[in-house]
Amino acid sequence: MIASGINFVDVTGLECLELCATTLARAGVDLHLAEVKGPVMDRLERSGFVDQLGRDHFHLSTHAAFQKLAAQPEQAVVE
Repeated sequence: MIASGINFVDVTGLECLELCATTLARAGVDLHLAEVKGPVMDRLERSGFVDQLGRDHFHLSTHAAFQKLAAQPEQAVVE
């Protein structure tokens, strides 16, 4: 998710992000965020979302995210 357009995260937004991450994880998909603004990142860290999702799922730029994800081996889908 390119998060450059997110300027503020309230409780409802955080709940939506958590639900999105959980739903995607159940489907075998990892959520990654790129270009998270400083104040938004601070809020995500204080809430524990960064540690819940994993610090390696946050990227300074979209380009860096694509490079990292493209370098990962393909994961098998379990149905």
